[in-house]
Amino acid sequence: MGATNCPETPRQRMISMMYLVYTAMLALNVSAEILQAFVTVGDSIEVTNKLLKGKAESTYNVFENAYKQDPGKVGENWAKAQEVRIKTKEIVDYIDNMKYELFVAVEGTPGGVKEAKRLLDSLGFDAVQKKDEYSSPTRFFIGQSEDGSAGKAIELKKKIDAYQADMLTYVSGPASKQLKNIQINTKGPFKNKAGQEVNWQMYNFYQTITLADLVLLNKFKSEIQNAEIDIINHLYSAVSAEDFKFNTVVAKVIPKSNYIIQGGQYEADVIVAAYDSRSELRGEVRGNSMVGDSGMLKLKFGANALGPQKYKGTLFVKKESGEVPYEFEGEYFVAAPSATISATQMNVLYIGVDNPISISVPGANSKDIEASMTNGTLKKVKDGEYIATVTKPGKSVISVAAVVGGKKMNMGSMDYRVKTIPKPTAKVGNYEGGRIPKESLLAQGGLRVSMEGFDFPVRYTVTSFVMSFNTGGDAEAPIQSNSSRFTPEMLAKIQKLRRGNKIYIENIRAKGPDGEKNVSNSQMIFTIQ
Repeated sequence: MGATNCPETPRQRMISMMYLVYTAMLALNVSAEILQAFVTVGDSIEVTNKLLKGKAESTYNVFENAYKQDPGKVGENWAKAQEVRIKTKEIVDYIDNMKYELFVAVEGTPGGVKEAKRLLDSLGFDAVQKKDEYSSPTRFFIGQSEDGSAGKAIELKKKIDAYQADMLTYVSGPASKQLKNIQINTKGPFKNKAGQEVNWQMYNFYQTITLADLVLLNKFKSEIQNAEIDIINHLYSAVSAEDFKFNTVVAKVIPKSNYIIQGGQYEADVIVAAYDSRSELRGEVRGNSMVGDSGMLKLKFGANALGPQKYKGTLFVKKESGEVPYEFEGEYFVAAPSATISATQMNVLYIGVDNPISISVPGANSKDIEASMTNGTLKKVKDGEYIATVTKPGKSVISVAAVVGGKKMNMGSMDYRVKTIPKPTAKVGNYEGGRIPKESLLAQGGLRVSMEGFDFPVRYTVTSFVMSFNTGGDAEAPIQSNSSRFTPEMLAKIQKLRRGNKIYIENIRAKGPDGEKNVSNSQMIFTIQ
């Protein structure tokens, strides 16, 4: 822009002429309908921003409750969340104040920023009279410069850049990449209508009308508040990453043996599935209070009475809302000295795998022991160790005889349940459903199956599945994959999804040692976050 006290250069005269032409074009093109559309959009974003603020405050409240329950565990991340809160409020207040200053610059409001705030807060964008004014906004944002190096735009850019760089220090791992993807792009490249490369200030604020500028400022505010929510959710999740994440949490009894020789001792570990070794546990069993160690309650009962023994108890787990009780029960069998038969990995036999069995008789040489079973075959692999192979569900009886004192004697038997291998669980990475970043779906590229809680080394592979999408439009035909991988068509669809869109994965089949079967989770539903 040329100074008024010195002659204009040919370039400045050309710019002035283009400015007049552009003014005429704006006068012709910015219709009342377009201006009203700006008003509608701007007010809608303002409503969204208020909702985002409420959502952030709700998350802070949950975070604070967790901090009050366990300051030692939550304190560090809660302090970071408070820093995010303060810094976000500072830049949001700055953008709001810039809207009021722009209003004053365009409308010449006698009451200044305070009056501008009252008008915009009460009337919304309808308070703007000079809706299609562009010269005053340009002077406000660009200043007396030809490249936007002066004025409010460059100041705003520096504030946004500093805030975004600061926020990245609070996140790590995949969350850092996700935050970068939703950040406000101030680096470019940007091109004007003529195809010329320009900087961020000129691209967004040069010769733009008042309403467009106000809408854009509201948009920046919305993006910043969204980033705030993502960051505090990340900080909160990082605190409880090892806490319970399942819909159903039960106490689990892990006995060291269910078959005990009289005079011995019953031992078992009682844990909560997906337990946290830092959690504080206490329990009540058979009228006695017990304190846990490293997130685990260890049971020890004297084994004096013969026959089946049962017990019940309550495990109390400290969570954000206070102590939560979990009922548990178990049973064991106390036998007189005789043959000791126990599955080395679990108390049932499974079809389709080798079931290791240990058999011994106190006082008898292992070479003098004979073992047999019903509903299967028992193969001796070495002294005291056998492999049981079963063929159909139901029951199997393992019987033991031994030569003691030169005489063959029946030492007893034990019944086992015979089961099929449990169905595997399908996952995308570590996700079984719920909210998921689109990048995680694309990075995994397909499904896997796991046999969590099953002690045998059994491998299953996904053979087929169907994927469908809900993007808010017309229903689309499901896509079939005949392997564990997403097809190119699936990946292309996923690439186009937006936040809130849903993906349904169904009819999942997997193949293992016992043939092909459906997985345990018949449907997975993901929501793009």
